[in-house]
Amino acid sequence: MAGIAAAFEALAALPGLTARFQTYSGAGEGEGEGEYFNYSFDTERAGALWRAIRSELYAHARFGPHLRRASMAMCSSQAGWSDYLLLFHFDPAVRVDDASSL
Repeated sequence: MAGIAAAFEALAALPGLTARFQTYSGAGEGEGEGEYFNYSFDTERAGALWRAIRSELYAHARFGPHLRRASMAMCSSQAGWSDYLLLFHFDPAVRVDDASSL
């Protein structure tokens, strides 16, 4: 997890891509009652950020298989969870939203 966290932090540090970055983790909540890690980006360039996350993390030889097996990615507006896109879900049966509008 330290390597994945460092990779997210490196993306957040790219000039002009992210206005703010937060990371937090916890345990005992949600399905499976396991540990979770959240990486949250504020950006005006959601499409560019999502493309970078896909190419740098989801396609990464070491981290990608783990992320694809156990993660979700969402993009929300200033309205929060009342206006969001599901960009990736670990369960291939779950329908994700079209990210081309980002």
